[in-house]
Amino acid sequence: MRTKTTLKKTVNFLKNCKSIFSFPKKILQNIFSLLFCLITGISFSQSASCNASLVVENNGNVRSTPLDGTYYTMVLTNNSPSTDTYSLTAANVNTSCANTDGTSNTENVKINTAFMDSQKVPVSEITLDAGQSVVFYIHITVPVGTSVEKWSCNQIIATSKTCINYTADTVLHTYVINPVND
Repeated sequence: MRTKTTLKKTVNFLKNCKSIFSFPKKILQNIFSLLFCLITGISFSQSASCNASLVVENNGNVRSTPLDGTYYTMVLTNNSPSTDTYSLTAANVNTSCANTDGTSNTENVKINTAFMDSQKVPVSEITLDAGQSVVFYIHITVPVGTSVEKWSCNQIIATSKTCINYTADTVLHTYVINPVND
């Protein structure tokens, strides 16, 4: 009788072992599924929490510049609920930009852009607390030999370091004036 009971216990133990050893495959699948959902959820919640605006003060996105350059006054605002750092970059977008006077963009020129803080010290990134705004400048300069009476379009981009692929941007339309007519 003892042998029969021991045998039953052994069989039950082996059945339990079999189910335990076949279970890890499902556990790993469940763990990977859970990790995928968590990572996706975290990424989504981060991108949903990032919110910023980048504007030219007084909506002055269009202006002319003499050959010695001009400044755009910019305002970057962190509308998200947490501190964020923004990397500042500029991209020439002449081929996809519409000139404000209706002329063709095929003869648009490239100009130089530099980022400066409120003291006119060069910067490449800005850190803002939640709800904070900061004024900074874009210094536009015209390279020697650039054609005059031409437009340039430059996209100014503030890229969040907290949220992957989140940016705030605006486009500057700059007309290079002829100094003879000035």
